[in-house]
Amino acid sequence: MDLSVIGINHHTAPVEVRERFALAGEPGEQFLRAVHRESVFDEALVLDTCNRTEVYFVSRSDRDALEYILSHVARLKDAAPPTDTSVFYHHDGPAAARHLFRVAGALDSQIVGEHEVLGQVRAAYRQAVQARTAGFLMNKLLHAALRTGKRVRSETDLGRGSASVAQAAVDLAGQVFTDLADKTVLLIGAGQTAETAARRLIAPGVGRMIVANRTLERAERLAEALAAGQGDDIDEDQARCPAMPADPRDQADAPAPARQAIRARAIDLGGIGEAIVEADLVICSTGSPEPVLTMQSLAGPIRRRSGLLLIVDIAVPRDVEAELGDLPNVFLYNMNDLDRVVARNIERRREEIPRAEAIVDHEVEQFVTWYDSRQAAATIALLQRRFDMLRQAQITRYGGKFADGARDQLDPFTKGLCSKMLHGPIVFLKALAAEASTGDQLAAVDTIRRMFDLDELEEDDA
Repeated sequence: MDLSVIGINHHTAPVEVRERFALAGEPGEQFLRAVHRESVFDEALVLDTCNRTEVYFVSRSDRDALEYILSHVARLKDAAPPTDTSVFYHHDGPAAARHLFRVAGALDSQIVGEHEVLGQVRAAYRQAVQARTAGFLMNKLLHAALRTGKRVRSETDLGRGSASVAQAAVDLAGQVFTDLADKTVLLIGAGQTAETAARRLIAPGVGRMIVANRTLERAERLAEALAAGQGDDIDEDQARCPAMPADPRDQADAPAPARQAIRARAIDLGGIGEAIVEADLVICSTGSPEPVLTMQSLAGPIRRRSGLLLIVDIAVPRDVEAELGDLPNVFLYNMNDLDRVVARNIERRREEIPRAEAIVDHEVEQFVTWYDSRQAAATIALLQRRFDMLRQAQITRYGGKFADGARDQLDPFTKGLCSKMLHGPIVFLKALAAEASTGDQLAAVDTIRRMFDLDELEEDDA
């Protein structure tokens, strides 16, 4: 199988090394355009995420692929090619397919089961199609990879249960409140973790949000963005890597998801006492070295309010004094509680790994079987069998209409006729096997197999 992958990921190198070889966005497009222009590989695809940069390629050439890839990346980055290549891995044939299927199934992710990678595989495929570097084999490979990822997601619990603290906080709120649509959220802090939690709360229907921050201007920016539905959706398990930002063009042709309209306003930390009276859920995530929510400042306002108050403190050091959790109708959870939830969910995901690996094994087996069936020699043998079956069927049907002497000549006559009819296709297939690119050979063989129902003939033998 003339399929290979060369890559670097979180298993083999730290981020400061990986970022030097990142091919996100325009660099990836430039690389694929060069591949297409220079005909270095028959087909190619770049998969670049926060945790990996991989080049999948189809080639019969003996050229040093790693040397070409690294030298081209060096030109794109205007840097010297690396001398240490030990951080790169190289898989060929079925091993390359297996690697991609495991990536698509989120089995090779830093957080096993995360959801974002399947969309990244799909975006990489789209990029290769647009660059005209995805041929017949790459198309088949990527469809199989995407199917594998969908099967893992739907047939296992690998991606279920929050594996990030921000999402665990949101899940906890969903357990405490059966309906979040009429709840008011007080978000204390305007950093990345707080924003992630806020955006995840919008999905189940939270309609009112108060953003409190030491810097009012930053709180106002986040409140405006939340109300306007601006910014990218953040996957529950995969925060964006600052070293390798996503290219906004990756989503250019995707329809914008429908967003829940919310009311959001900003306050400074001095307004927390008043805001907490109307809040149902408080999520704290500041960088303050001292507690922001204290008994002295908030015991009175909390006692004046009615109904249950859930406080989730996801800050380290803690933002909330523990004594507040002793007040009536106050439920306080901190990082220790959420870490235990995340740990249990990650352990559940680990328990699902064998089931997910079994799906990958099955899909790799199917892909390899398909690839082997598209080889010229196997197709020639099936083509000869198909013609022989048709020949014998016609002799059985019409042989009785011939005199005995003439009937004896039907067998050699039809054999010779079929042989002459098959001569051209067989020569064509043998030439493809020797001279054509892998993609051209597979495409031609696939067409012939479908024309003569050779897959059905092969299935009858199974």
